[in-house]
Amino acid sequence: TGCLHRTTMKKMRNVLLLLTPSNPQRLEGIALFAKSRSWHLTIADHLTHSLDGWNGDGALVTLRDDAGMLSYVRRLRRQGVHIVDLSLSRPDISLPRVAGDNAAIGRIAAEHFKSKRYKNAAWFSTGWGHQYELRYASFSGAMEDRCEKWAWALASRKSGADNWNALSRWLKAKLCKAPRPLAVFCFDDADASRVESVAIDAGLSVPGDVAVLGVGDDRVICENQAVPISSVKHDIHRIGYTGAALLDRLMNGDEPPPSEPFLVKPGGVAERSSTDTLAISSDIVRKVRDIFIADMANPPSTAQLAERLGISRSALDRAFAEDIDLSPSKMLIRMRIDEAKHLMTSTDLTLAEIAARLGWCNAAYFTNIFRDSEGVAPKEWRRRLQR
Repeated sequence: TGCLHRTTMKKMRNVLLLLTPSNPQRLEGIALFAKSRSWHLTIADHLTHSLDGWNGDGALVTLRDDAGMLSYVRRLRRQGVHIVDLSLSRPDISLPRVAGDNAAIGRIAAEHFKSKRYKNAAWFSTGWGHQYELRYASFSGAMEDRCEKWAWALASRKSGADNWNALSRWLKAKLCKAPRPLAVFCFDDADASRVESVAIDAGLSVPGDVAVLGVGDDRVICENQAVPISSVKHDIHRIGYTGAALLDRLMNGDEPPPSEPFLVKPGGVAERSSTDTLAISSDIVRKVRDIFIADMANPPSTAQLAERLGISRSALDRAFAEDIDLSPSKMLIRMRIDEAKHLMTSTDLTLAEIAARLGWCNAAYFTNIFRDSEGVAPKEWRRRLQR
């Protein structure tokens, strides 16, 4: 007699995505995992009547201060639907969470500006909440509390104004009164684009007077500005994928809900023109910088610089020490490395061609200098950026 083989099909999971805003990178991360598990996805960026009576297995959400959404999520929980929150906006509500490491984002932003020798800093955001507070507090602390807090959501509550004209006037006044050169860290790339627009409209130079750093590395925003915007690489794609993987384990009963959020580390800074400068206050140091920019491959010696500027060698060294705590030769190395990064990002030049253009004798010497400064060889740095 033959054996009867029964094949049982695994039940297709029906998963709701209630995500505001509907970030493409986050959706791509979720979709990549969902495809591997053959999930059926119901996607919504806000509550509608069509979701009434939805009956599925799990949900990925971004909780906000929205009474309707909170009520709906509580209803899903009563129905036994597994839920994972992909934000930290409402830590008072107990849910499994996967989110970005906001404290690490703030520290990375501060280290980026400190490496540029910035002493004056400000935080800007149009909104305010728990995630904003985490990011600001970390940045401000790492900048040794030398950071003004400009949060439009707080200011507009007092004035009752929330329109673009009112925001622009308020921000312009802040920028014009602030000490310069100024480093402005923004909650996200959209806020960074607002700062840049207002700064330029106020007649300020970006990055000379105001350096601007966003979060998210949204290339549509960052690369389509008058001055392309530098941004902390917040790995939203990985947050989406990791959140979906956690939801899958919960739906399968593989593990109990975690008591603490899983925090996804940021990936460093994608540097563009908006922070591509040292914070220079001294006229002497600015003149030397301009001389180096004119010809990085054949720069004058320190003695020749002093002679050209009509000052003593000791006066030149003192100006550099007091302003940026670097010697002229070390500033030149920093400028060459920054330019090398720009060329590796924006061109297909070989390392040998970049070395020659910037005055290094060969690619091997360039590699050693770059590795000493950045902790990674230029070839690997370029490879990581192109992932």
